[in-house]
Amino acid sequence: MTAHRLERVPAIIYRESHTAIRTNVLASPLQAYKYENNRRYHAYREGSYWGPNDEQDAYHQKVAHHLFTLVLQDRLYFAPVAQPHHVLDIGTGIGLWASNVSDAHPQAQILGTDLSPLWHPDFTIRPNLTFEVDDCCSNWTYLDEGRELFDLVHIRCLYGSVKDWRKLYQQAFEHLEPGKGWIEQVEVSLVPRFLYTRGDAVGSDFCHKEGKGWDSTAADHDSNSIFVTWYRFWQECSKRTGKTWFVADQMASLIYEAGFEDVRQERYMLPLFDSSEGIAPTATTTSSICGEYSDYPVTRLAEIARWFRQFWETGMEGWILAVSTRYMGWTANEAKEFVAKTNQVLAEQSSRVYYELVVVYGQRPLLEGVS
Repeated sequence: MTAHRLERVPAIIYRESHTAIRTNVLASPLQAYKYENNRRYHAYREGSYWGPNDEQDAYHQKVAHHLFTLVLQDRLYFAPVAQPHHVLDIGTGIGLWASNVSDAHPQAQILGTDLSPLWHPDFTIRPNLTFEVDDCCSNWTYLDEGRELFDLVHIRCLYGSVKDWRKLYQQAFEHLEPGKGWIEQVEVSLVPRFLYTRGDAVGSDFCHKEGKGWDSTAADHDSNSIFVTWYRFWQECSKRTGKTWFVADQMASLIYEAGFEDVRQERYMLPLFDSSEGIAPTATTTSSICGEYSDYPVTRLAEIARWFRQFWETGMEGWILAVSTRYMGWTANEAKEFVAKTNQVLAEQSSRVYYELVVVYGQRPLLEGVS
């Protein structure tokens, strides 16, 4: 058995987005994968995505999927599409979300696309589920190939992966059914927020506004936090790669600007500290932090915190290793040392930091330009 094997996938469709050509052939192992610093990466459109595609990352995707399912209370999507017919899942990864939707809607046709053929063989046996190797940042050719319009386009965790979000949203717009089709995107906001409690009050010491720097009133231990260092790292990555890591805080306005109507946004708290104590169920925690659920319990936050810490623990090396060594001049050892230091902070529970999961969805109007 070699590490490059593809035999676990019985059939892979490779698409060239600039043409209408579709083939049903397996790529060679060298075409499918490359190795760097002992992690495996995609070779198709090499370098366009920073994340590894190995078994370690597959496990991280499983953790992420469970975390998001927990936060969103088992809702696969928020867009009001009761009976979807054609669904596109962009950046499908190992195909967890796509497979769940295919099971929930057996009459719908689900298409998952990714730069890497990562999906597991049991996903491929679903008659209503197809996976294709494709680059969502290229020109979409679905309509040229005679395919039907979608009624749901789903995007999740593509931070740092897309150079031109406006183009991506515009192409999604053009491939959705007018008056019926919805786009939905789920991203983690990578802006750290620090919780304080003073008597009965609950709030944040500061929230960073992109381009305006950190609030000078922030506590020194917050400003010097390793999570602020992570933020500055992602900020520098955005500059050097030309691909923003902060799309979570931009996507609502960009989706609206692309022509979608009835654009809605939900935000949910992702604590990295033990939230079983010290967070009272106040209006702040139940509405502005915990999303639309007024009954969002503190016990659920504690469980979310445990899974979000595992999200960090399983994902950090993948987040940092390629971009730091390719663009930032770091060595692999320096990147791993930074991960180890962060793991130590996570274990110590010394920082009351939290992030937010952001969900944005909007509908293509029946007539463009008419509200």
